[in-house]
Order: sequence, then C-alpha cells, then structure tokens
Amino acid sequence: MPLFLLQLKTIYNSMTRFLTCRHSVKSIFLSAVLLLLSSQSLAFSWPFNTDEFQKRLSAKDLAPSTRYFARGPSFLSGQKWDETQFNEQLKSQRYRIREPDQVLMAGDAQKVQLPHCKYVTQISDLNAGFTCWAWQTHTKETYLVVITDSQIIHSTWLFAGDKASQHWKASLDPVLIAQYKGAQPIMQIDLKISDIPVNCLNAVMAIEDSEFLQHSGVSYMGLTRSLIKNISKMRYAQGGSTITQQLVKNYFLTPEKTMSRKLKELYLAVKLESEWTKDQILETYLNIIYMGQSGAFQVLGFGAASQYYFNKPVQQLNLSECALMAAIVNNPGVYNPWRKDERATGRRSLVLDKMSELNLISEQEKNESKQAALPKRVPPVASETAPYFLEAARQQLKELGENVAPYNVYTSLDLEAQQVAQTSLQRNIERLEKSRAQLIKNKEKGLKLEGLVVSAENQTGLVTVLVGGQNYRQTQFNRALNGKRQIGSLIKPFVYLLALNNGANPLTEIVDEKFTWTYDKKNWSPQNYDRKFHGTVPMYHALKESLNIPAAKTAQEYGVQKLISLARDSGFTSPMEATPATSLGASTHYPIEVLNAYRSLANMGQVSKSSYLEKVTDYEGNSLYEYTPKFESLLDAKAVAVLVGMMKETMRSGTAESSVKLGWTFPSAGKTGTTSDNKDAWFTAFTPYQTEVVWLGYDQGISSNLTGGGAAVPIWIETMQKARSRWPDVDFKWPEGVEYREVPLFPKGAPTQLIFVQ
Repeated sequence: MPLFLLQLKTIYNSMTRFLTCRHSVKSIFLSAVLLLLSSQSLAFSWPFNTDEFQKRLSAKDLAPSTRYFARGPSFLSGQKWDETQFNEQLKSQRYRIREPDQVLMAGDAQKVQLPHCKYVTQISDLNAGFTCWAWQTHTKETYLVVITDSQIIHSTWLFAGDKASQHWKASLDPVLIAQYKGAQPIMQIDLKISDIPVNCLNAVMAIEDSEFLQHSGVSYMGLTRSLIKNISKMRYAQGGSTITQQLVKNYFLTPEKTMSRKLKELYLAVKLESEWTKDQILETYLNIIYMGQSGAFQVLGFGAASQYYFNKPVQQLNLSECALMAAIVNNPGVYNPWRKDERATGRRSLVLDKMSELNLISEQEKNESKQAALPKRVPPVASETAPYFLEAARQQLKELGENVAPYNVYTSLDLEAQQVAQTSLQRNIERLEKSRAQLIKNKEKGLKLEGLVVSAENQTGLVTVLVGGQNYRQTQFNRALNGKRQIGSLIKPFVYLLALNNGANPLTEIVDEKFTWTYDKKNWSPQNYDRKFHGTVPMYHALKESLNIPAAKTAQEYGVQKLISLARDSGFTSPMEATPATSLGASTHYPIEVLNAYRSLANMGQVSKSSYLEKVTDYEGNSLYEYTPKFESLLDAKAVAVLVGMMKETMRSGTAESSVKLGWTFPSAGKTGTTSDNKDAWFTAFTPYQTEVVWLGYDQGISSNLTGGGAAVPIWIETMQKARSRWPDVDFKWPEGVEYREVPLFPKGAPTQLIFVQ
C-alpha cells in the first residue's frame, strides 16, 4: 500500500470517534481526508500552470527586490581625517587589518609602504610624514588614500593590475537602508543559513514546525492534531501548516481561504521539497518571513529583524533573543516587544518551553532566558525622513531609463547628516509653533508648519541630505522634490551678478528711493521690507540688507530678460516671466533648482546638476550606472568671486547676522529669502565645501509671518555643523585676478573686507 494511503488510514482510525459528532464536524473531517488525499495525488498530475513557480525555484529567489544603500564613511581630498580616526572607521565596519605584503581580500585593509604608494599614486614627494592606507570593501571595491597633517590629500580607486584612477572620493562599505519589492518598501538583509545561530534555527522549528526535518512538505500528523483541536474547540484554535507550506502560502499564493487555494498550497509544498534541500527552504523562509513594520518599510527576515529589534547582527543573538525572534514570527503585531511586552514575554516563554521539551536546551538555559529583559527600542537613524531621499533616488533612476528592480542602488545619502537635519527641522518648528502667536493660532486650526532641508557637496554635486517634511508617515508630499514655491529675495544675488558682469563693483552706488517701473502700460512700485527708504547705498549693503528697491532698479537697468538668461545658466530651470516682479523673486522654483544655482556660486561659476545616485549595479556587481561629476564654466569666475565676497557680508552683518550670534564663524556666504506676503521663509548658503537650502512655510500657502533670517538660519547652522567638522577652516579658493580690499562698513562700523577685481 502506498505510504500516503497508510498515513490516511492512521488519520482515519484516530478520527473515528469524531464521526458521531454533528454533521458539520463530519464535513470538516471528510474535507480534511480529501485534502490530504489530493495533496499526494496532485504531485503526479497538476492541471494548473506552474511555469513561474518553476522559474523562481530554479533561480532560488522567491522575493527579488531592489536594494538601496546610503554611503558609508567617505574620504574626499581636503577633508580632515587623522590616522586614528580613520582606523576607528575601519574597526567600526569590522575590517581585518593585513600586513603590507599580504594580498587584500574583501573586508581587508592595510597600510601601504611608501615606495608602492608612490608608484600607485604617482606622487613623487611622499616622505615619512605621509601615511597610505588601502582597503577592499565587502563589495570588492578597492581604494587608497594618502593622509598627512590630519588631512586627506589624495584618494584613489584601484583596479586590476595595480592601476589607479584619481577618484572624487573613496568610501568604506555602504549601509543598506531600504529595499523595494515592486512598489512596496521593505527592510531585508540576505543571510546564509550558516550566518544564523543554531539557537535561532532551533527556536523557529520548535515553535513553528517541530517535524520540519522529517516531513516532505506536509506534516499529516501535525495537520491531524490541528484538526482535532479545532473540532474540539469548535473554532479555529491551531494551524497545521509546515514551514514549507508557510513559504509557499506567503510568496506564491493569494491569502484567500478556499479549498482550491489549500490544494495548491499542499501540492506546491510537496513540489518545493522535491526541488530544494531542507537548508535551502529554511534559509529562504528566514530571509523573507514578515517580522514587523518600521514606518513605511516592511521588516522581512531575521537579518533585518535583528537590526530592527536588537540593533545588532543576527550572528550576535543569544538564546533569549533567538526565542523572542521565533515568537515574533507568529504575529509581529501581537508579539511586538515594544508595544505588547507581556504577550511577547509569554510567547517567548512558550518557545523556550518547546525547545526544552525537544531537548534542544537545558532546564537552566530555559529558566535564565525567561528572565532576560526585552530589548529597548532604538529609534532607527533618519527613519522619519529617509523615505523622502529614497523617493528622489527612485525618480532619478527612472529618468536614467533603468527599471527599479532588481538592482543595487548606491545613493549619496549621509545618514548621520540626514538625522541631524531631521531633528533640527522638527525641533525648530516645534519651538516656533510654541512661541509665535500667529503660528499657535494656526496650529489650533489644524494647520501645521512644514519645512525642508536639501544639502549637497560642492565639488561632486552629490546630494547628501534631503528632508522633504517633518515626517514621511504623516505626509508623503515631498516638499524638497515637488514643492514649487516663490523664491523671493533668493534671486537678488543673480541680479547683482548681472551688474558685476557689466562693470559694477561692491561699492557701486544705488539710490534707494521711491521708484516706479512702468511695464506693458502698467506701473509697478516695489517697497522695502521695512517700508523705509535708505538714500544712496553701496551695492554690497543693498544685498546684505536685502533691499528691494535697489535690486529692482538694478534689474531694470540691465534688463530682466538678461537676468532670466543668467539665472538659467546658473541652474534655475522653471519658467520665469520677463516682468518687473521677477527681479524680486516672484517666479516659482523647486528647491533643487535653488540648490544647483547656489552651488554654481560656491564653485566660482562652475555649473553642474545634482545627483542622488553614486552608482547602480546588478546583483552580480556589474556596473549599470556610475556618477561622475561634470562641470561647465557658464559664469564669469571673477564676477562670481566678487558676489560671494558680498554674500559673506550677509552672514557677518546683514540679514543672516544671527549666524554669528549662534556661534557660526566658518567661512560661508548666503542669502535669506522672504516672500512679500510672508508665505515663504528661505535661507540658502554655502561654505567652500557644502551648499544647503532651508525653507519653512505652510502647504496651504498662507502667511507664516516668518523671515528667513529668524526662522531658517538656525536650522542651517545646526545642520551644517557636521559638514563643517570634516573640513579645514579655510576660505574659498578665489580665482586669479581678484583680491581682498578693506572698506568701511556702511553706514558705519568697523571696516570689512570685500573682493574686487584686480
């Protein structure tokens, strides 16, 4: 007699006593018998199309996804890094230090001897004061940096044959931050079964499928026991699915509860067991099982769950932690250790009891593990705003013509800087909504002040921070990406750059008086923010105090159309009307346009687009896209240098002088922006290395009565501190042909220095 018929006979004998029950119970039993019979018979003949199932079995990939990485610690020429700090980064990422004569493997680092360093870098004057370090990331990218006087002076990408390429940066391992399966954001870390502690494997099998190693996909005895319990309780009290069935049910079938779906599940479970080993099934199950929710992201698998719940790799989990993970598998919402601690503790105890019954652990181990404390919640870095950045990265990926799965996408996101920007924006908005009467009233009406922060490196054009709002879970509208707003006074530097291109200088006088501009048979009369006139003022004073009338008069003198052309060359792309109001920022723009235009000033007229992506590879590591900085000389470098010198005065004594009061002394230049109706408060500024845009306002377009200097500057200062910590405190690299000159501060005060053309 075939084995499955013997199993059915055993089930029949054990169920005979239930045949005296009422008809509905008999129906349940008969259905169960037919179900069990069908699962084996269908293994020989299946009427449904299983091509896709077979394809995915052969590929051994049940959940293909696109993986997104934030950048790891990066090293750019000019940055401040001493050897001790560098070694700390190697240690934090678990690099193995090798001897100079040993071959570098993935995850290795070594100090390079000076003769070899000279050969590779072609730097002839290396001496004992220089240190060379090379490393190979775990993704097998090899880099070398040269350090002297606590500063990176050279970064090199190494490839086959010891050849080298001057590179714009060198990096340690990227950090996996998100994955998308289709449009669903997930968190997942692929593991080999050898990576998972034995206690974790045993805990899962003990509580979910104690006969996993014995059955062939379907546990008939387990199914019988669950039927008996369900019938005796007259309700669904216990499931009988094996780990193999759960794998099939969750990733090949719909959740519908029908006889047809159950038959498919049983058949495919048997089929899967005939194709894969037990190790492969368990490994896949533990990599893709749903383990909880982190904001918008599903936490899938033990690798991601270990980081999410315990903030450490799965390899470091102890028995108590493994038991809790196995408890969570059953229902992550019900057994969440942070929200349902009593239930989580109870379920963990049940797992430990099962392990003890199966002689997998000792009585002492069981009791000690039951007493262990549950993990404390560690908020994920930038969890509330990182999805804004990922949205931008996904959009750029589509613009490149690449599909979104399955790839490895390496972004330029700096997680630490993103967290600082997120926290600063939230804290300052909270402060403003508690201290400003109008904002308090607006909040009582259900109106919420919002904001954005976008920051990029000057020398690469890579965006390192993109905060599109306070919290992605509360609103998915990405203000940094899609929030088109009036830019107000942020246009004024380009008005004065137009004048500088035509022979003006910082001391060129402009009369600030009542002014009417007649255009298209209409009269337009701008007013200053303080509703006053200031007489004859030097151009640098008009800019640092953000006076409207001098800016409008300058635009009229040199032509609005020329202003629009200059703005386009600088990086603005949205339409701008050739009307007088454009001279005061009446046109609407996306924040990324503002970022690009101001980076053009920071780079002394070198213009480039920004990028959220550093590279894209397939799963085998083959390059599909790699970002390389590309700059065009579209602006006059000398004129831009003079303008930057004027914008530095904005930080020292102008509308952004609060930066000095907040302790900011790093060389920088910027411009506040406040629209005439107080709907938008901007601050955009740059150091020699980083440019950042901050905006505050209401999505509904109502007045906030905030200014860029009072509301946005503090956020800029706080978020730029991290960038500052990695760069030397040196001034901008001025082009040849310009010089500093000391001039009296208008209208009175200590002399200041401005840039002039020689």
